[in-house]
Amino acid sequence: MTEQNENSLNKEYDEYMTRRYESKIIYGNLKIVIDQEVTNLRFLEKLDISTLNLYISSDTSVWLRSNTLKKLTVLNYMDSDAEQQNRLNLNVDNLELENLEVLDLEDIKLVNGQLYNLAKFKKLHTLNASKNKVDLTHIHVVTSLTSLDMQGCGLMNVDQISSLINLKELNLSLNRDMDLSQLWQVRSLTKLSMASCGLKNTDQIERLINLEFLNLASNQLFTINSVGLLVNLKELNISFNKQIDITPLKYLTGLIKLNMSCCELIQVSALKPLINLQTLDLYANHYINVSELQYLKNLKYLNLYNCDLVSIYVLRPLVNLKELDIAHNNILYLDENLNEMKKLKTLRVETNPVSDFSSLEKHPNYNNLEINSQKYINIFNQTEEPSKNEVRKAQQLKHIERHNLQLKEIILKQIQNQHKSLQTALDNLKQEIIATINNTRQRQIQFTAKIVHIFQYFNQVGFE
Repeated sequence: MTEQNENSLNKEYDEYMTRRYESKIIYGNLKIVIDQEVTNLRFLEKLDISTLNLYISSDTSVWLRSNTLKKLTVLNYMDSDAEQQNRLNLNVDNLELENLEVLDLEDIKLVNGQLYNLAKFKKLHTLNASKNKVDLTHIHVVTSLTSLDMQGCGLMNVDQISSLINLKELNLSLNRDMDLSQLWQVRSLTKLSMASCGLKNTDQIERLINLEFLNLASNQLFTINSVGLLVNLKELNISFNKQIDITPLKYLTGLIKLNMSCCELIQVSALKPLINLQTLDLYANHYINVSELQYLKNLKYLNLYNCDLVSIYVLRPLVNLKELDIAHNNILYLDENLNEMKKLKTLRVETNPVSDFSSLEKHPNYNNLEINSQKYINIFNQTEEPSKNEVRKAQQLKHIERHNLQLKEIILKQIQNQHKSLQTALDNLKQEIIATINNTRQRQIQFTAKIVHIFQYFNQVGFE
């Protein structure tokens, strides 16, 4: 073998090993000098410096040498911890990253907010410049962009963004008082987020007919007439818009997911036509009338947390529900019609006065039903024979449940027993509680703090 051939083989081997290890490089909390170290990795495809302790030169700039890192497709600067809290000034004038596809600059504290010469990134499709004060003067040249995140950038308008003809996803959240007059031109959009933008109307989005996802949470919207024209919507978030008129939603029959938490809703009759809805979040809508929800028979997830409900009887037709959250309401009893929800896997009823779950014992999925974030598992359904210890634990849990329910029934019975004097009722109640507690202690079952609190209450104040 000639020396030339040997050198050639050695070079090929070196390049092979470089490719092999550069693709897997993990810089923990290393201190590196970018211009001298990283840019020598010619075959690097992904670079994430979001957790690095960077060495920043005196001009507080991050420079990458030209004609290197040509194979880089992903560059992540997110939240870099610059030494001595220096602000980063990203200079791309000398970059020739013709293969760069993803650039993440989230919260890197750009000095002047300028993103120069972005036209060099011919294949860039995803840009995250969120949480920076960014000047969008040059953004219009990156026509390859399909995803742009400008959340919390202090934008005053979207004029330059309107030229991005291939843009599919746009996040403008946390930019208040923007001029959105040119937003209608980005008709290619399928996903738009404008949460916490101080919006008072939705007039500027009525032409964005290709939208499938829309987030308008935490604004000042009272009417959403334009939203009713977006018939291709599949997911909509209008939560935290108080006293909003949801009438236009009746036209969005293709909706699959809808969030209307904390909107001070009372009537939801507009939802009746939404037969394709699978996920509905109505968290903290006090005094809401849920009777119209019975028509949404394709619902799989329903959140009615903190809605001041006293009954869920009207929900019995929702036979496709897999998850139902009715926690923090005023529900006393669980209706037996819940057994018709044969697909139900999770039932959250925390902080309700209900304590009797016996109505669910006939539920087809009772043995694996998650109630109050505790799974009720019938160990006898296991393929292997349960151990004596497992049987004993299961029996002990049943004892706890039975005696807690017994106390609850005693209290309710005595309170509702009007033909006896109040003092007699109080005396009988105390005696029965004491007897039950003593009986339980003999079985070494620990009672919950709630029962103890009830007992202390009657001891101290009695009936009024």
